[in-house]
Order: sequence, then structure tokens, then C-alpha cells
Amino acid sequence: MRIAAMHSFKGGVGRTLHAVALADGIAQRGGRVLLVDADLEAPGITWMFTSHGRRVDFSYEDFLALLHSSEDGRPTEAVTLGAAYLPNQAIDGVIVMPTRRSLRDIAPPRLEPTDLLTPGRSIYYLTESLAELAERLGASTVLLDLRAGGSELSAPVLLDSRVQRIFVTSISNQSLRGTARLIRELGRRAPSRRIDPPSAALITQFREPGHKELVLEAAALLRDAISTTLGPELREHEDRIVDVDITLEPLLSVFQDRLLALPGSWESVIDLLRRQQVTDIMAPLAEELAPPQAPVVPEGEDSAPATRENPLAPRRETLAHFARRLAYAETADDTAFLPTESLRNLLISHRTEPPLCVVAGAKGSGKTFTQVQMCFRQTWQKYADAVGVPGVTLDARLAPVFVSKNIKDSTFARIREVQRGASLERQPADQLALRDLIDDALRSERSDLEWRRTWLTCMAKAVGIDTSPDEVERDLAEFGAAHNRIFLIDGLEDLLQDFSHNAAQRQALGVLLVDCLEWLRSLRGRPLGLVIFVRRDLVQAAIRQNYGQFLARYSEFELKWNPAEALRLALWVAKHSGALSDLTDDEVVHAKDEDLSRYLTPVWGEKMGSPHSREARSDGWFLAALSDFNGQIQARDIVTFLAESAALSVADVRYSNRLLTPAAMRRALVSCSKEKIKAIGDESPKVGELLKTLDTLEADKKRIPFSPDSVRLSSEELGILAANGVVFREEDQYWIPEIFRHGLSFKATGRPKILAIANLVRQRNNLD
Repeated sequence: MRIAAMHSFKGGVGRTLHAVALADGIAQRGGRVLLVDADLEAPGITWMFTSHGRRVDFSYEDFLALLHSSEDGRPTEAVTLGAAYLPNQAIDGVIVMPTRRSLRDIAPPRLEPTDLLTPGRSIYYLTESLAELAERLGASTVLLDLRAGGSELSAPVLLDSRVQRIFVTSISNQSLRGTARLIRELGRRAPSRRIDPPSAALITQFREPGHKELVLEAAALLRDAISTTLGPELREHEDRIVDVDITLEPLLSVFQDRLLALPGSWESVIDLLRRQQVTDIMAPLAEELAPPQAPVVPEGEDSAPATRENPLAPRRETLAHFARRLAYAETADDTAFLPTESLRNLLISHRTEPPLCVVAGAKGSGKTFTQVQMCFRQTWQKYADAVGVPGVTLDARLAPVFVSKNIKDSTFARIREVQRGASLERQPADQLALRDLIDDALRSERSDLEWRRTWLTCMAKAVGIDTSPDEVERDLAEFGAAHNRIFLIDGLEDLLQDFSHNAAQRQALGVLLVDCLEWLRSLRGRPLGLVIFVRRDLVQAAIRQNYGQFLARYSEFELKWNPAEALRLALWVAKHSGALSDLTDDEVVHAKDEDLSRYLTPVWGEKMGSPHSREARSDGWFLAALSDFNGQIQARDIVTFLAESAALSVADVRYSNRLLTPAAMRRALVSCSKEKIKAIGDESPKVGELLKTLDTLEADKKRIPFSPDSVRLSSEELGILAANGVVFREEDQYWIPEIFRHGLSFKATGRPKILAIANLVRQRNNLD
């Protein structure tokens, strides 16, 4: 049984409206809700319910009176009568208990909840009695709309830490400060224990364009206040920082003119809330308070008998093996891949003409893997078929020019065959010969024109054209008059290993990214395409002016993983490993956000614990734990995490209904963090050196938040780390995200705020 209470320090902030939306959301998810109008002085839900002459047979005042008159201190009579009459007050899964049976006479309440606090009764007599009544009614959730302010009408409910306390406030200073002060007082008097549901906050009545900074400040203030309601066993547990921080994120509900004048009837209000998507705003809370969509085996230490039998072990081993091999996909020769939004955009934008574009991405984002998968399809049209983009009529052959040095021999042999198929009668130049062309050019000073012709020569030789830099433009134009080809270039970090210090390497790359693409665009009929896979940091080093505009031009093709795509990749890996066999490829590729969460439940459970624990939702934990402070998450981090988590779960016999156990997922974060630090160091040596400085600090200085002096880094150096998502500055202190913190062995001190900072960054981006 879940009990939740909506409360606000000030009235008029939309508390009742959002309570109704929350009740509707729970009912839509299959839950049966007992909705109690507990605002005895200014009832709102009661007005909605009684409009159009709807009769009230049993009210909150009736319930309080029956509880008060109980001689044995038991709620038997109140529960029995309530269970008899309240089913007549049900509307679409919501059982409404109005404040009183009639609103014709406005009068102070005859009884208050505090009147129930008599000797011999539980101090939680009211909430326990409501839970018993809801159980008799077959309801899964009790939701109370409380009186605003620090009233005794609300205190008995708010002081029960077993109640999920949902605080509603506007960005008005009085409302916000009063709410924060009330939350802190509740944290002092009735802190949440580990078994209790988390408190939550909702910020309302702000306008996106003009109130961005106020909303961010309000969210930070509420997160800090709610963190004080957590018991010390939650605040100080090092492995639970991600879990706890996720629960502190306030919900946001923007101001809407259409909600100023509400209709009178319940049905009309519900219809308006759905049309204005207020019900969607409350969806995260509705999902927590609704019953599981399907019967779930209780999780935890007793969820499976502690025997030597472990039927999930083979599937976990299969997932670990497949994911570990996929983590370095350039060394694998599997031909299956997940079509992502960026790949679809690339093909949709080039259905009839060859692409001339830059596909940027961080290390581990999938650049090499994408080039390899393109090569395996041999033509642009076949690649479009594999991605699932219809209407691509361009049947140009794909011609790899440079490839990563890290691909395995069998994969390189297949790519070599693709090169031969894209060439004329002559054999295409091999990788060593093409790299020698670039190395020789780097040894002498060259103009932009000479560099353009050098790159074009490499492309020409890759399709078997015997040419020289002086003649290459004429030869390529003649080739293009009779043939279509799409050149693919990857492995630039192998060619330009000192780009941060070598001006010639930066010049060469800049010419490739700008001049070569422009020259190919100038050819009559655009017969030749070029796709350049390159790390973002290389682009930034080469394009010193208008870097932002350059990236924006190709932003729809950038290899980056938004939350939905990250979850989809995790699901795809589980499915293709054979560990999860109940889904089709089509279901994985086209799953909506809510479907992804449901499909992933057999992988890592609904929550990082039992379904109704106060633990974070598993999908939210996964995204938060692997993201940096720029909101970026990389494909390799995802796959590495799955491999490590599955391997660590193999011997676990406690969980019989999920592949990845909570303990394994938390432990896997350490390995992923170390891999991430190594990867970013390879990608950016300067960042790598700064991370090494943090890693070699004395243990007593590895604490977050930290000051610049304590870690011996200058403001400029910390600025470099901040630009790469490694740290975030709040006032005079710096924070490190989980994906880096564990590998650097930093400890969190004080209130749990690491992911609150990440949420602050994400909200700031969302409100821009």
C-alpha cells in the first residue's frame, strides 16, 4: 500500500490541480486510487466532485468522526462504513473522498486530525486507518490533498515518514522559502528511513523564457532541503549516492493560461489536464505510486532460495561475453548494429545524392564501428536497407580511404575486398602507401591548396586511380563524370597524433574538413561523396574560427546518445546477445520511451531494489551514473557497463527475475569509470594529465566538493576539465560526476549532490 500527500506552504500554487492529475495518472496505469480531499478549510476536489448534483455518501469528516468515536482505538467501524459507501463515489479508477457531504454551509471543521491523538492510540492512527480503508476498497494507493501552510490539519500526515510527501511551490520567494523551511523542519522531526518512500517536489507557475535562472535556483534550494529529510544511513552510504540523488529531482510544471479558469465538473477538469499534458508532468510520480504492470517476484535477499542452482547464470555469461566483445567493436566482425537517429538522419538527407559531411563524436561513440558497418554493406543503398530508411535510390559504392589501425585482421580483410570492389581495373592503394603520402606531406610546409590535392590524391588512389597531386583534380573530375562513389575516412587520430601541438597537422585536418568537402561540392552533378568520421576535439583544434557554426552544420549527423537511444542500445545488446529473446528487432528499434523502460525490466529490474522500495528506478540510475556533466553518454561506456554488470551477476542467486543485480551494477561502475578515464586521456592528452593529477592526490584530499587549492589545479585547468564534463563549479566548490568519481577514488562528503549538479546542468540546457 502506498500513501502520498500533496502539500504546499502557500495556497494558489496548483496543488489540488496536480493532485487530481496525479490520481488520474495512477488510474491510467491500472491503479485504483483513494483520493482524499483533506483540505478541511478550503476544499477543492470536493467542489469538482459535487458539481452537477453528484451525491456524497461518505466524507473525510465522516471518517474522522468515526475514528474519533472509536472506543477501542480501532478503525473497524470507520473502515467498514467507508468500504460500504465509497465505491459509489468512484470515477474511472479514482475513489473520491470529499471533505464533507455538503458544501452549502461554510463552517470551520468540527474535528481535526489532531483530535485523534489520544492516549493509547498510535501517533499514525490516521494514516494507518486510511491504509486499512484503501485495502478494503481494493485500492493500491492513497493520495491526500492537504491544507496549505504549517497547519495542524496537515501535521499528522506529514510527520509520518512512511507517507510520500510531495511539496508544491511556485518560484515566488515566500512560497519557495517557506516550503524549504518546512521541509527542513520535517527532516529534523521525521526523517525518511531506508524503507520509506522518497519525498518529492514540484515547481509550478513559471514561464520558460523569462524565469530560467529562478527555476534553477528553486530546484537547487528544494534539492538541498529534501536531502535533509534523508536519514544518515542514506546520506552517508557511498554506493547509494546515485540512487539518493535521483530521488531529489523536482518536477517542473510551466505556467499555462488555460488552467487559470477551471471548469466546474470533475470530467471537464480531467479532460483539460490531459489536453494540457499536466498528467504527463506527473508521470514519474504516477509510475512510482502505481502498482507493477505485471506480477513481479519480490526482489531482495529472499527473492530466490539461496541454493547452488542459478538458472540465470548461463544467460548472464552470454550477455557478458557478447557485450565485452562489442565494447571494442572495431575488433569484432559481427554485422548486426543498432540503427540510431543520427544514422537515419544521414540517409534521409541523402536519398538521391552522395553525402558530403562530417560525422563527429567523442572517443567510444561508435565512429569506427559505423564506418565498418557501412563498408560491410558495400553500397549506400544496401546500407540504407540495413538501417531501415526507405526511398534511397542512390546505389553508389562505398570506398574506404583511411580506416582505424585497431580493427582486427579478418575485418580489415573484408574492408580490403570492399576497396577492390569500389576500384577500377587497377588495385587500390593500401593503407601503408596512403599513410606515407600524409606523413611525407607533414614533413614539409604546404599551402592549403597543396593539402587539398594531397587528400584528394589519397581518395583517388583508394579507388585505383593512378594520379599525382598536380593532376588529381582533373582525374577525379573525369572519374566522377562516369562513376558514383562515396569515400569514407576514419582513423584520423592515427594519422595526426600530435594535432594539439603540431600546426601542420591542424592545418591538414582543417583543409580536409572544409576545403576538400567544398571542392567535391563544386563538381558537376555532385557524383562523389565523402563522409569523414572524426573526434570532436580534433575538429575543435582544426577549426579555430566559427567552430560552433561548423559543428551546427553537421549536428544532425553527430554520433551522440540521448537518453532514449542509450536505453535502446542497452536493450539491443541484451536482445542480440541471446540473453533476452522475447523481443523482435522491430520492437527494439521502434520502441517508445515508456516501452523501453518496460522492455528493460527483465534486464535490470524496475528499481535498484524491490519495486516499491525507495531505491532509484533502474533506467534512471543507469543514465545518471554513466553521464558526464555535459549530459553526454558514450556507446562504449554503455556496453562496458553491461559486460561488467553481467559478469559480476553470474554467481548471484538472490535475484531470479533480472539479469543484472543491483550490487553488480553498482560495482561495475568502478570498472567503467576507470575505462572512461583512460579513454578521455587517450582522446585529449591535456585532460588526461589533469585527471592524472587528481588521481595521484593523497587520499585525504580526494573529497568532493573540493576547492582549487586542495587539488593543486589552476582556474584555467579546472576550466578545461569543466569543458569536458569532468567537473562542475557551483559557487566556490567543484563536483565530479559518478562516471569519473569512482575511477579517481574520490569520496563524497556532506549532502548527496553529485547528480543534483548533473540535473542542474540538464535543466539549464532544457530551459535554454
